[in-house]
Amino acid sequence: MASNITNIKKLQHAINSKGHKLLYSTSQWYSETQDRPVTVYHIKKAIYDEDLGRHVNMELFKSTSMIQILLFLRDYWYKLNDMKLPTDNEEWNNIREQLKKE
Repeated sequence: MASNITNIKKLQHAINSKGHKLLYSTSQWYSETQDRPVTVYHIKKAIYDEDLGRHVNMELFKSTSMIQILLFLRDYWYKLNDMKLPTDNEEWNNIREQLKKE
């Protein structure tokens, strides 16, 4: 899991070095059915709001899966650099299609 966090931070830093303002955070909620806390990972973008005179955070993606967060950031990086998105992960391809519909 530590290497996932490291890779998330590396992708975040690389994307932000190109002028974007992505934020990575976590939150938890307690699942009664699983009888344990569940961690949710969030990717947000800080956008300057002229009316408020400050940055506001817009959520781009959230998941309970760190792998999905990594794949989202990988896709973001590829799009940012005008590269063709990899299609090597069928499950992620389906999730990506769902994201397009939202």
